[in-house]
Amino acid sequence: MNVKERKLGRIFQIEFHEDENLFEKFNAFVKEKNIRNASITIFGALKETDMRSGFMAIIGDSAKLCFNDPREFVGVGNISWPERPPAVMGDVTWKEPEPYVHIHLAVSGGPYRAQEVNVGHLSGGKVKGLFAEVIEFV
Repeated sequence: MNVKERKLGRIFQIEFHEDENLFEKFNAFVKEKNIRNASITIFGALKETDMRSGFMAIIGDSAKLCFNDPREFVGVGNISWPERPPAVMGDVTWKEPEPYVHIHLAVSGGPYRAQEVNVGHLSGGKVKGLFAEVIEFV
């Protein structure tokens, strides 16, 4: 086990607006505020959801799930600035470290199917309405 002790930094409460590209806005915010390490709690609804369920290296493209209807979700994750893009991002290259907003989620089965739940890694989404709390570590 590896352990790092950190101190609390800033705490942000964010409200995303309808039709915003979640990761486009989130990454711009992280860069603007220079958040290097943080925990995320996020909840609300997406109009469009791209996610990965399972390990792409093991099950390939069947790990990709895309939904084009409103779905409620709750997610937790972290913010880091890795040297290389994580494998879950696919065939992406970086010239220098970039912010990586890493969110695991549970998302509803869609309209009138709230009892169905999908879990996995959020890889993209268009906002219906959602909130996030970012707790920075320094």
